Amino acid sequence: MPDAGHDRGFQHEAFFYADADELLAGAIPFLRAGLEAQEAMLVAMPSARLELLKGELNGEAESIQFVDMEELGRNPARIISAWHDFVDAHLTAAGGVRGIGEPIWSGRSPAELEECVRHESLLNLAFADSPTWSLLCPYNTAELDEPLLASAEHNHPHLSGAGRPRTSDAYADPHHDGDPLAGELRPPANVLGQSDFGCEQLGEVRGLIAEHANRAGLAPTRVADLVLAVSEVATNSLLYGGGGGTVQVWLDNGCIGCDIRDRGRIDEPLVGRQRPAASQLGGRGIWIANHLCDLVQIRSASSGSLVRLQMSAHD
Repeated sequence: MPDAGHDRGFQHEAFFYADADELLAGAIPFLRAGLEAQEAMLVAMPSARLELLKGELNGEAESIQFVDMEELGRNPARIISAWHDFVDAHLTAAGGVRGIGEPIWSGRSPAELEECVRHESLLNLAFADSPTWSLLCPYNTAELDEPLLASAEHNHPHLSGAGRPRTSDAYADPHHDGDPLAGELRPPANVLGQSDFGCEQLGEVRGLIAEHANRAGLAPTRVADLVLAVSEVATNSLLYGGGGGTVQVWLDNGCIGCDIRDRGRIDEPLVGRQRPAASQLGGRGIWIANHLCDLVQIRSASSGSLVRLQMSAHD
């Protein structure tokens, strides 16, 4: 397990477990070590796993903050800012920080899992210059498939469980290995509408999204959230993506999606994942979209960028 020490930087570790007993055997000693060291601790896991840990800790759980990852991490792009907020609030020369974060579990959609894997890699960029703190990321070997388990070794420099603590020979440092925003997204099958836009067509874009979101059965507040998110991203296209773009609205398996394409390239791999400074004048569009939508996916290359926003019609 990672341990606290103020000269080692961010300690990012994947922990493999097959059942409840193995989860407890790895997570409880990690948390009790933090209690003994009087470290601030945050545990973000699916609710059933949270209750399992709380039951084992009994009264010891009172000094640990627990967060339901099914809510926090519904859109994986929100998670890094939550860790930043916690670390910034609690990490001092006199007191350390440790956490447990489990964003990947069986039952998530393929698109969600794809973004969770990217999130795990981007954590290494987000905290590359951080003082020491420890994050343990559990992976359920009985539920997850081999590609997801392999991604854990790819995205974590440290591994434990299934034997002994060890260094990952498969770890790929995102500073040097590949482009975090590269890749393609599956084209949507059920396209409802499409429109090119410039600065004079933003109102039409908002109307297009509202019309189809209402037809898809979104609640009025969620319609408003999706319209605002699309407007923010489309405004970015006007400012940074060549003065305009194309918006495509689609429906898939109970989710309404909006693809915004433009000719610009996004060079910041952590775009929208870090809380904007209060004094910052711009750069809030994708941050806002991340906190309004159920899922946000970004792909960017020299030929242009695609931002995909999704909202479930069932909530």
